[in-house]
Amino acid sequence: MTGLPLIPTAPRHPRRRRPAAPPAPPPPPGARAQPDLFAAAAADRPHALTYLDIAGLGLAVVPARTLRPDDGPDGYLYHITTTTGMDTLRARGTLLFSPRAPLVLTERPGILPWLANMMEVMESDCEAGHRADSPVVFRVKRFVIDRLLEHDPDRTREYGVSFFLLTGLARQE
Repeated sequence: MTGLPLIPTAPRHPRRRRPAAPPAPPPPPGARAQPDLFAAAAADRPHALTYLDIAGLGLAVVPARTLRPDDGPDGYLYHITTTTGMDTLRARGTLLFSPRAPLVLTERPGILPWLANMMEVMESDCEAGHRADSPVVFRVKRFVIDRLLEHDPDRTREYGVSFFLLTGLARQE
């Protein structure tokens, strides 16, 4: 029986280990090669909040049937979410937002147009077979978050009522 020819292999030599180098002594305290970035204060970046306590905001649910088209602005700002979103908010106890994902708020006259637009979107979802949560309107005290708001020109132009973005960045006045 003829088999495969044997191929000679190279002899294996054990690898030599390099001797361990002694650890380098720490640099003297006065001669640092790189400044400590965490020791310096971040003066160029404004401090950004990422959440607010819902008890301090005076968060309260507003029944939609109490809203009228002739209502004027009051001392609150309003947001529309779903019942699931509201339940999550209550369970967490905080209102989360960031400059990259700001919370949209409006004055009282902006609630009904926003709600009507939201209901149009929800109707098309229901026709497609998706069950959408019912909308919930909640309000927060405006004076508590006034310095953390930015105007939202796109929604303001679309609805004809002032809309704001809660970014968490304090405005410089």
